Parts: sequence; structure tokens; C-alpha cells
Amino acid sequence: MAAITFSGFWFLNGELPPWHDFWQPLVIAIFYIAGQCGILAAVSLGDVSVATPIASSKVIIVSMFLVLFGIEMPTLSTWLAAILATAGVVLINFVVSSSDHKRVFLTVGLALAGASCFAAFDICVQTWSPEWGTGRIVPVTYWMVGLLSLGLLPWVDSPRKLVKGGMAWKSLLVGSALVAIQAMFLVYAIAQHGDAARINVVYSLRGLWGVLFAWSLASWFGGAEKNTATTIMLARLGGAILLVAAVAFTVLEVHQSG
Repeated sequence: MAAITFSGFWFLNGELPPWHDFWQPLVIAIFYIAGQCGILAAVSLGDVSVATPIASSKVIIVSMFLVLFGIEMPTLSTWLAAILATAGVVLINFVVSSSDHKRVFLTVGLALAGASCFAAFDICVQTWSPEWGTGRIVPVTYWMVGLLSLGLLPWVDSPRKLVKGGMAWKSLLVGSALVAIQAMFLVYAIAQHGDAARINVVYSLRGLWGVLFAWSLASWFGGAEKNTATTIMLARLGGAILLVAAVAFTVLEVHQSG
């Protein structure tokens, strides 16, 4: 779905570099697939209301990666945001019943791994897009994503099994389309304008909606949240709000520098 959706980017600006630079979209594609595997595994094996806020910490991970690789220097707002985000993660992780610790720990680990891969993906897109142009590096990357993802076929359900599932097939089709569409806007913004840290500020707000939607729609979608105590869900909501506060510090920095 992503390979099809991103093919339209070919009509934008850009030109193909020498063949020896084609390792760059390959690396980006690998980070993308690894990130998807981490997040989807966290959602399917754990709780959506835990996985989504943890994945929202990508905005902090992006900033730290930019510092780690010498692209940008840290600011006070960045460190304050990191502290708030960490507090949110701790609150989400540890305010659970004793029987749920193992499940939540697995969810947090997978979600953090996925978020780290997506953070690396964003930084690579920002770094290499100027040489390629948005109209070349983005579609080439997602064509590689499409090809590489075929290697996952032995570990997924067959189309025949999904068709028999009725709603499962329809839900996966709609979900794949939504993932591709949201990725399209995010990747275009980073490839075209750079500044992955600031763009991720807005993107990370999905953590709050993840908790609210998972809580309110758990009965419909059959999520584990429907059996979770209200106090635990409120604690997770509090952790998500701390993540949003971390984003607010970053927004303040953007406003002051602008």
C-alpha cells in the first residue's frame, strides 16, 4: 500500500544520483520496515494505550539522535522535554497491576524499538533528501519497502485465511491505507522541508489520542483496555499528557526561535 501511494511522488522535483548512492534509500527502507514491525508487534502483543504514547516519544528520540550525530546541539527546552517524556513513560509503565507488568514491559520495549527505528528513518530522510530531491528518494525508498516486505510473507497470514476472516481482511486493508496516508504527509514534510525534530512535535500528539481512542473504543475493537481498571487507564492518560507537555516545551522553543 505504501509503495503504491508513494509512487505519485515521482512527479515532484528531484533527480537520481549515481548508482553507488542507492544504499541510502535502502537503509531508509530497512529502518521503516523495522519501525513498522516494532510498533505493530507492540500493538498486537500488548496494549494500544501503552504502545501509542510510548511511540510518541519519537520526538525526543529524534532530537537526541540529532545531538548524538552532531547535527544539532541540545537546548534547555530539549532537555526539559526529555525529562517530561521520561516521566510519562515511567508513569505508563509502572502504574499497573502486578499481573500486567510483563505485558506492559514487552509493549514498552517493542514500541521504543519501533520509535527509535522511525527516528533514524526521519533523520536519514532529512539528511539525504537534498541530494536526491523529494520526487526521487521517497518513491525509490518505498519501492524498496514494498520489495523487502515480501520477505515477511512466511510469518503473516495467507490471503485465503484473511478473506475467510471477513472483517479481518477489510480492517487490514483500511488500516494499511491509513498508515500509508499518514506516512505520506509526514515523510513529504521532512523530505521537502527538513527539520525533523520540529515536524515530529506535531506528529507526536497522536499519543494522547491513542489513549483516548483505545479507552473509548476498546469494546468495539476488542482491545485489552476494556478489561483494564479505570485508575490504570487514568494513569496512562496522565503519562500521555506528560508527553504532550514535553511537546509543548518543544513548541515553545520553535516559537521563540521563529
